Order: sequence, then C-alpha cells, then structure tokens
Amino acid sequence: MNGAQLYRRVAWTAAISAFVLVVLGGIVRITGSGMGCGDHWPKCNGEWFPPLDLPTMIEIGHRWAAALVSILVVGLAAVAWKKHRQEPRLFRPALLAVVLLVVQVLLGAVTVKLALPPEVVIVHLANAMVLLATLLVAGLRSQRDGGQEGQRDNTTALRPSYPLALFAAGFGFTVVLLGALVANYHAGFVCQGFPLCSGSLLPPRTPFGAIHWIHRVAAFGFLAYMGWLVLKLKRDDSPLLLPASMVLMLVLAQVGIAAAMVLSLLPTGLRALHLMMGTAIWASLVTLVWLSRSSDRIGVSRKRDAAELPRVMSDLVTLTKPRIISLLLVTTILPMFITGQGMPSFGLVFWVIIGGYLMAGGANAINMWFDRDIDDKMSRTRLRPIPSGRLTPGFVLAFGCLLGAAAFAIFYFLANPISAWLALAGLLFYVLVYTAWLKRSSPQNIVIGGAAGAFPPLVGWTAVTGSLDLTAIYLFAIIFYWTPPHFWALALIKQGEYAKAGVPMMPVVRGERYTKIQMLGYTVMLVPLTLLPWLSGSLGTLYAVVATLLGARLLWYCVRLLKETSVTPTAWGMYKYSLLYLFLLFGAMGIDRAIPLPSPFRAHAKEELVLKPIAGQPETGPDHAH
Repeated sequence: MNGAQLYRRVAWTAAISAFVLVVLGGIVRITGSGMGCGDHWPKCNGEWFPPLDLPTMIEIGHRWAAALVSILVVGLAAVAWKKHRQEPRLFRPALLAVVLLVVQVLLGAVTVKLALPPEVVIVHLANAMVLLATLLVAGLRSQRDGGQEGQRDNTTALRPSYPLALFAAGFGFTVVLLGALVANYHAGFVCQGFPLCSGSLLPPRTPFGAIHWIHRVAAFGFLAYMGWLVLKLKRDDSPLLLPASMVLMLVLAQVGIAAAMVLSLLPTGLRALHLMMGTAIWASLVTLVWLSRSSDRIGVSRKRDAAELPRVMSDLVTLTKPRIISLLLVTTILPMFITGQGMPSFGLVFWVIIGGYLMAGGANAINMWFDRDIDDKMSRTRLRPIPSGRLTPGFVLAFGCLLGAAAFAIFYFLANPISAWLALAGLLFYVLVYTAWLKRSSPQNIVIGGAAGAFPPLVGWTAVTGSLDLTAIYLFAIIFYWTPPHFWALALIKQGEYAKAGVPMMPVVRGERYTKIQMLGYTVMLVPLTLLPWLSGSLGTLYAVVATLLGARLLWYCVRLLKETSVTPTAWGMYKYSLLYLFLLFGAMGIDRAIPLPSPFRAHAKEELVLKPIAGQPETGPDHAH
C-alpha cells in the first residue's frame, strides 16, 4: 500500500469515526449521562474500568470512542508528516486536525470538571463539528479523482457557486449551534406545537423561549435558502444540482423529524435521530463546498440526453446490489413469521421490506464508494458506476447516506426503535468494521466483517416482537458461520483478482488448501448450529430434517473441494449451492411454522434476553396485530 492510499484510508476512517463520535456525544447529553463518570477525567469514577450502570456505560463508551478518534487523527498526522510534507493540500488538514483534537480533549476535560456548563458543552460541540469538517476535507482531497493539485480549474464555470455553497455551510452551522443552545438550556418544551411556537408567530416572552423561536426561524430560513439554491443551480444547468438536491432532501427529513419530536414531547430516540441527521447535513454541506471548488464533473450531468435517463436509474439500482439484497430480505422477512407472536400484519412486512432494502442498499452504495480505487482492477467490478465514470464518488456517497437515513426513519416510525438501531448497526458494521478496517488489512476480514450480513434476522425479529430472544441469536449465528465457506468459495475462484487489487483474502494470504480446511471447519460448526432452533423448541421436526439434509450436501461440497488439488468447477458449484442453502434453510423455517410437526422440544421455554424497547416507545409497528 503506497502513502496516498494509506492517507486516504486513515482520513476516511477518522472522518467516519468522528461522525459517530459526535452522535455519541449527543446521546451522552440527551440521556443525561454526562456525569456518569462523576467529575473524574480521564478515569471514570477514579478507575479505568469501573462497574457499569447505564449512564456510566454511555459516558465511558463515548470516551473510548474519543480515544479511537484521537489515535486515528494522530496516525493521519504521522502519515502526512512522513509521506506528504511537500503537499500542503494533504499536510495542512492533517496538522489542523491535530490542533483541533488537542482543543477538543481540553474542552472535554473542562466540561467534566465544571459539571457540564452549557457554554462549554456548546463550544465542545462546535469544535467537534470543525474537526469533522477538517477530516472530511482531508479525505476529499486525498481522492485521486478530484483532489489532486493542479486538477482544480480556477476559471471553471462552477466557481460562482462556491460562495453560495460556502454561505449554505455557514448558515447550516449556525442552525446546528442554535439547536445546541436549545438542547443545553433545556428550552425544548418552551415552544410546543408545530410549525408555530405554541400557536403564535411571535416568540415567547422568555429568554429560553426566544432561543427556541430563533432556532425554528433559522431552520425554516435554511430550508428556504437550500430550496432557492437548488432552483438556481437547476436554472444554471450546474453539475452541483444533484449534490445540492441531496442536501435539500436531508434538510426536509430533518424538519420532519423535528416536527415528530416536538409533537411527541421530545422522546430520547427522536432527539438522538435529530442530532444524527443534523450532523449528516453538516457533513454534506462541507462536501458541497468542496465540490463547488472542483473542476471535475459532479454527480450526473443535466446535459444527458433524455434517452439516457433509464441508464442513470439503472446505475442507481446497481449501487444497491439488488441480487445480494434479495437474499438479505429473505433472512429478514422469514424470521418475522416464526417469532410466536402470530402473523405479522401486511403493513409491517411491507415497511420492513422497504426499510431493509434501503438500509442494505445504502450500505452497498457506501461500500462501492469506498472500494472505488480497487474496483477498476477486478473484472467483476470494473463496470460498476464509479470506476466506469458514469457516477462520481461524491454523489454515490451522498446517495448511500440518504438511503440509510430514510431506512432508519422507516424502521423507527413504522416498526420500532430497536429494529431501527439494529438495522443502522448492521450498516455501520459493514461500512466501518468490514469495508474500512478489515477488508484490506486481514485475511479474517470475511469472518469478522461478515457479521454485518447476520443482522437482518435480528431486524425482522425485533420488528415484530420489540425484543430479542435466544432463537433470534441462533439465526444470527447461523448466518455468521455460513458466511466464510460461502464467500471463500468465490474467493478461491477470484483469488487472482483479489491479489491484483491488494485485498488479503484467505486464499491469497494462506493458500488454497488452508482455505479449504477452514471452509470445512466452519461448515462442521454450522450444521449442528442450524439444529439449535429445533432443540430449543422454537421450530419442529420438519425444519430439523430439512436442515440436516441441506447441511449434509454442504459438507459434501466441502469434503470434495478439499480432496481436489486445484480450483475446479466444484468451488463454483459450492458457491451457488451455498446461496440456495441459506434460502431453503430459512424457507424451511417458515414452512415449519405454517405446518408444525410434533417435536420433543416444543414445551421448552425460551430464555429472554434483556433487550427491550426504548422507554416510551411502542413494541411493534402501529398496524401490527399480535
């Protein structure tokens, strides 16, 4: 890996981690966990590993996340110093990030020592937003397709759009800080009702009421400005139209979340979602400013012929990887029918399908954005929209984030909060743990990172029940152990391409025979694991018989593959069968529930896990009938 690639990876990992850290910091404040560690800093209640109640867990989790961001920022600065000292466009943001990090750490210590004074908390948030923006700029400048020195054209027609985008970013930053004032001075309940403040156009005659009223006016003003900007860019036929439209859609979603939050009396989950969306808007505004200074084509040009519109839509669908999502939806929907809660309503199933597709599609789009530098080196990926030049990286990233945000809102409002957070956790695990961290650094990438694909059963289960039990965990484990033999079968076939792209898949690093032994080992663990739902009494004999037969066939493939001395059609046959295996296995669960056969384990009670809905939220979707 060369210096430029390392810088880009560290910069984007730090930026994404900083985004998560900002949201975690907001959750600390929203849940009142800011003093969960007392006034001790950097230790928590005088210890490095104190006993964990919920406030302490939230606060110490935020501190450990801050430590991770600190390591990444220092690492970025080290790479910049060693490899890019003569490139100011890369060295300066890395150096500035270190300065902002030091300020942030000091502000964090002062915040704790002074018992969370609102003024310091707000400055702490503002500095965190600036740090996030700096890391985003570092990542954007490191892109080989837009950040290179000399690629910027100072005479480009996009130049007049730069001050407009810059003003939008400043305006948005102001709205964020006003929202922080409302939250930290506990002014959320002063203006009840929406859109008017307690039914009046005028501000309340109290200082806190004025703060809330000013925040609302500024938010509506920002929405109007973004609407005007999109119309202007449309008239100017500007390539900035699509990214600006994405920002506008995020702002519209934020207004909707704010309305729901106020009308439902500020529930914790919606406040957290409001903060997360605000942070996403800020990140998108920073990206918009950077794009407005670039001379590259941005998004999809409006000058395309109308006949090309179907191809654009096809590219958007391609970004979501629909063939992969079809299997994920099977493992999401079928668990909804075996929970023991009765048949889920049609409306709930419909919205889980929509939300599941959007969340998985968003994760896949972000994955394509991150892997754009290696996709053009592999025959099976070089025709994707980014490496082929049909869509630009910034547009794809914004599209993926928008899909994820929409999916979260669908799960949160039309299913329940637990399913929303689990779906988001699956996206973050796939993007951060697998794609950004493990995929290019460890041959165990698909083992650990593959857990992202095991979240769908948990999402479907909790959408119906509002909680998790051992059967749901069994389903998670089944997919977790199924993933390595499934994916390594493909890796055996494509190992040459992975080696060329520098991806350390198991066959590339450890060889074919070692990989085949590992595949057999995981399959040997998988087959008895598939029988646990039967042994626990959750499913009946029909499922057990089908699971045994399907597992025997999968074992046969593994043994036959191990006996062969080279990569043969058997590997391709096993890859295709493993897809069919998971589909038939989960299908057997649904059939078993519809046509139950006697089982000696049916009477066994299922042990419940302590994972229940967020307080004050319904356990199921509004139209779900138990």
